[in-house]
Amino acid sequence: MAKSPRPQTQAKQNAVALLQAAREAGWARARFELKPDGTTVIDASMTDPDGGDDFLSGDLRMGK
Repeated sequence: MAKSPRPQTQAKQNAVALLQAAREAGWARARFELKPDGTTVIDASMTDPDGGDDFLSGDLRMGK
């Protein structure tokens, strides 16, 4: 009789499978956060996030 995997083990296996699928599909980014209780937080996107910092080097001066 096979034992069922612990929640953390199952979460790790799922994250590995999803990362492989994301790479094969060409996703721009995928991030997984595995919690101690076995829950998983996934942040994935087909495009890179737009950085909200549109500063030019001339705008970064301090003072006058």
